[in-house]
Amino acid sequence: MWEALIVEVSNWGDIWALQIDKRHASDWLLFFAPVLLLEIPQYYFPIVAIMLARAFGFPRTDERRTRGLMARKPLVSVVVAGRNESAAIGDCIRSLVDQDYPNLEIIIVDDASTDETYAIARKFARKGLIRVIRNRESVGRTGRPTASNLGTRVSNGEFIISLDADTTFDRGLIENMLAPFADPSVGAVAGNVLVRNISHNIVTRFQALEYFVSIDLRKRWSDLIGNTLQASGAIGAFRRSAIMPIFGWDPELAEDGDISLRIIKSGWKIGFAPRAVAMTDAPDTWRVLMKQRYRWDRGALRTYLSKHGRLLRPSISGPGYAYAMWGEILFSNVLPLFYPIYLVWLAMQGMGMLTLVLALSYALYSILAVLSLGAIRYLSDRSPRFSALLLPAILCPLYRELMRWVRFRALVAELLRRNYKDSYLPDSAWMHTPRY
Repeated sequence: MWEALIVEVSNWGDIWALQIDKRHASDWLLFFAPVLLLEIPQYYFPIVAIMLARAFGFPRTDERRTRGLMARKPLVSVVVAGRNESAAIGDCIRSLVDQDYPNLEIIIVDDASTDETYAIARKFARKGLIRVIRNRESVGRTGRPTASNLGTRVSNGEFIISLDADTTFDRGLIENMLAPFADPSVGAVAGNVLVRNISHNIVTRFQALEYFVSIDLRKRWSDLIGNTLQASGAIGAFRRSAIMPIFGWDPELAEDGDISLRIIKSGWKIGFAPRAVAMTDAPDTWRVLMKQRYRWDRGALRTYLSKHGRLLRPSISGPGYAYAMWGEILFSNVLPLFYPIYLVWLAMQGMGMLTLVLALSYALYSILAVLSLGAIRYLSDRSPRFSALLLPAILCPLYRELMRWVRFRALVAELLRRNYKDSYLPDSAWMHTPRY
């Protein structure tokens, strides 16, 4: 068996050597243009930049304004909306009750749960630790955006922190989320989301690495240059004066991205609080993960391009946010749609060329993922053991390949309006709407 494998590898080596001999430098530039000219500058140069910024003490905060904000201890309302979260809601509430911030209001919105969510939350409410609002309407759940709006409407805080019910938080959550609001131009703050069940299996480890890179590292960079686009639905904070004039959340497929972009349209900035950490359980099977990403990718295209495409114009969003929007559209929508065409074009150059480009790209992405893991160890306060994410980093290109095809399917379905639901209709109305 090993002899056959050695012969096969030798044969491919000969094929690749022939391709290398007969190709010019311009050919290689053309073959690797998407990687060298687009993806590496977009995803990996910023990591180097934020490491240099950290070494030189950037970004610098306005300590006087921050101390002034913290000294007056403004009222903060934490709104947690969820449905059927009995397995997690107790830990979530305990992590909030244990916060050492003195002027805190905790509101739990139970969205027509059929399990023990309300009963568990009610135990804390009877002790006067939290407030509980329950949707008991016969039509069923209202959805996360509407439930969050309900909690926000009955809240009293100058700042509102919206959290997922299946997350837990460090004790310094409130102070860390408040700090960026010392800048009066900041209307929303994105928190840091990390994977809690990292050691469950290889699926969760892939996502743990992805969250570290795409949220922890990437948002450090966007915060440094002032163009953070989104406050995650799992942990986001808002000024009441920024969120109330736009009437809170719309019932969108990607409601967190939607409200963030509407805040930007209103003239506010979005900050990032890397030390405000929400620990969440990531999907632990490929099936659930792909369904989640399919939904996210459809929602992102609908939100960023269909609804808020005007932010692509610098005259409306400003140069920084317009640059971020163009990057989001290019890398999340345009390039994934052209990826199959790129593969077909490579195959037309010969299978030897196709396999060589894929093999070299795999090696390059693996090296970059391992280097990113090193950056995580340097920059993140909550970085795991290097060995825990080494295998996912080495296998990262395979994970990226799978997610590319999930995104491609989601984008095609969204563009063709397949199984397209109007998010402003409740499920009960949608199920009885005539199809034409």
